[in-house]
Amino acid sequence: MPSANLTDRTFVNVCRGLGQQLDDEDFCDVTVTVGEKTFSCHRVVLASVSEYFKRSLTENWREGPSGQPDIKHEDVSPEAFGYLMDILYKGRDMVDNNTAKDILKMSLYLQIKYLEEYCVEFLQETLQPTVCLETWQFAEKYYLEKLAETSLKMAVEEIAIVSTQDDLLTLPKSMLLILLSLQQKLVMDDVCKTILRWVEADQDTRQIHLVELLPFICFTDLSSNYLCEMVTYLNHPFRDVIYDKFCESLTYYIKGQQNNDAKVRRRILARQPQPRPLNTPEIQNRAVMFGGYTESDKTLKDTYAFDLKNSFMERYSLAPMPEDIGLDFASCSWYNEIYVSGGSQLPTFFAVYKPGDNEWEVLPSLPDEGREQHAMAAISSSIYVLGGRQKTADGEKTISSSVLRYNTKTKEWSVFCQLTLGVRETTAATLGHRIYLFGGVDSEGANTDLVQWVDTLGGCIYQAGKLPTPTCGARALSTGGRIYIVRPEGDVLSMWESFLLAEHTERGLPDSKEKKENNDLSFNTISSTVSFREVGKFTGRRHFSACLNGGELIVCGGETDEQQLLAEFESISLEDGNTSKKSLILITGAAKFDLHLLNIPVEFLRGTAVTQPFQIGDKVVLRLNELQMLQLEILGLAQQNSLYNNLFGIPNGTGSITALAAESVTVNFPNIDDWNGLTTQLEHAP
Repeated sequence: MPSANLTDRTFVNVCRGLGQQLDDEDFCDVTVTVGEKTFSCHRVVLASVSEYFKRSLTENWREGPSGQPDIKHEDVSPEAFGYLMDILYKGRDMVDNNTAKDILKMSLYLQIKYLEEYCVEFLQETLQPTVCLETWQFAEKYYLEKLAETSLKMAVEEIAIVSTQDDLLTLPKSMLLILLSLQQKLVMDDVCKTILRWVEADQDTRQIHLVELLPFICFTDLSSNYLCEMVTYLNHPFRDVIYDKFCESLTYYIKGQQNNDAKVRRRILARQPQPRPLNTPEIQNRAVMFGGYTESDKTLKDTYAFDLKNSFMERYSLAPMPEDIGLDFASCSWYNEIYVSGGSQLPTFFAVYKPGDNEWEVLPSLPDEGREQHAMAAISSSIYVLGGRQKTADGEKTISSSVLRYNTKTKEWSVFCQLTLGVRETTAATLGHRIYLFGGVDSEGANTDLVQWVDTLGGCIYQAGKLPTPTCGARALSTGGRIYIVRPEGDVLSMWESFLLAEHTERGLPDSKEKKENNDLSFNTISSTVSFREVGKFTGRRHFSACLNGGELIVCGGETDEQQLLAEFESISLEDGNTSKKSLILITGAAKFDLHLLNIPVEFLRGTAVTQPFQIGDKVVLRLNELQMLQLEILGLAQQNSLYNNLFGIPNGTGSITALAAESVTVNFPNIDDWNGLTTQLEHAP
């Protein structure tokens, strides 16, 4: 048998022959100019691998005035094109650590797909912590999703190394937000140092963003030595922004810890942001649920806390809302406090829940006639109310396009800007200083797919892009670095932001603002800065709530299209998109409530918990009451329970719970399928 098959021999000899022809310039029929250098080539060779050359070498389209391709683009250098000649004509592997990125950039521009894929695979396989940040930036710039994911994953895993590198100082803010939101390994001192070092690297430009980065720091987790060092640094360039927080943390250590003042500890801990959930003997991370309605169709003022980690539902009552605000209110959280505004019954309502004291504080009312079916977001000590419905002077309800801002320090409201499109039943989430608004219902009553972006630094509005399909009643959730959109249709979308395009667009927004004031809306046609990818599925429903819990997304409650209220939780893994139903069940089906994760002082979780005694799948038996037992004795059937049960339609034996809703339950028994009754009629099987 020959030592090599005919196919291999053919390719080797063709490649050898092409290389010889190139060296001798035999049969060359095209000259490609790259920068100041020219290359004699064969049209058929270039067109066979490159879509760019396949188009440019046709008779109908020419690159240069002479009819020969003249490439003047920063992504194609003479050196990289020379490597391409060696690869195509001589079969040499020219891809190494020094050339891979240049060859990859060129392959993307010239549309040489196989070479692009080879370079990406090479960069992924040879990736090291010392270059992963640089590679991540490169991948984001050229929209290389797989390479970006690999680089980011390594940066998160090796955060102790990459946080000390100079490459971190060159990251755009959006990329730093993603890195900070995902990392779990740095001690809090190093998180704080990383943030301050990044800001100091370009202080004039970045100092304004410091307040956006502070929520990643739990100041009570800083070491006492580091706190003392920062407090005594009298000339620190960011003293006005961070000094009060450092002083409060010192108060926590001195009065709270050393002087054993439990009240001081509780209040300061409960004011900390949540870069990581707190679970200490004094503070526990809990899901907080409030508002909405239950099967009784009655709106609720109640506030409850429960643990998403428990295998059964355990719910503690917290301080109820001060007013019955009805439905269609909105809420957001800031520094472990929940701000609530508007509602169908009290549209001017505005209050904050403070877990440190388990109290609601009523704040200055919303301006004018208030809002309902609106959205809220919090950035840099300001609370924003976006869109929704409001009453006009004649009592009619119309959709508002205005964005209101509440300053938590001065406690004053103001009109911040106007949305491009007024919407109701929309949802909002933040990335840095940007608020993204997803979908909603417009003034014509139609669902929209529009994604609007509010620049809270420039006061401008921009159409960031579009959702895959129109939607309303969704829930948008932010990790601080990524946004997820949970839609009633049953899909979970991850939003990808084109950082460089977003920043470039933002720099041009002042001109756009001027255009808008002159009724020139051409700025809305700027290229989209966002795109979406489906990352999970759940059982579709409307009027549900959702929250992020570590690496999972929790969908809770809501109702079906048939208006059946739901009580179960569903969990979607953000890593692999797998969906599982949590064993948590609300005491009753509920809808249109809000859900937030907060750090709650343990002393407010010591009351009697309301619990659901059963879970789906539990094995149960019927609890016989005294009358039934007496009937058994009279009939002399004490030894023949199954006959009695069959005669009188009573479940017999051990059954399995298939559905739970409020106090009702559905069970499959050996003699009766889909038996419906009350939980009080059952007990766990022995």
